[in-house]
Amino acid sequence: MVPLEMGKLEYTFQEAAITLGLSAEELRALLKEHVIKDDAEQDLSVLTLRPTDLLLLKMLAKQRGCAA
Repeated sequence: MVPLEMGKLEYTFQEAAITLGLSAEELRALLKEHVIKDDAEQDLSVLTLRPTDLLLLKMLAKQRGCAA
């Protein structure tokens, strides 16, 4: 279970990594593997994620064997 904050509608990239129990590098790799299809370097620090995004990322992280 992802420990989501009640009433919180958006998470920054860093907040998402902390909430998921991932390092920034692990979250970046997960996003690049499953979400971002553009090969250009993306500035993920400006990314905002919703609670439903975190739930999906948690499932993907488990499949991948990450700490989440």
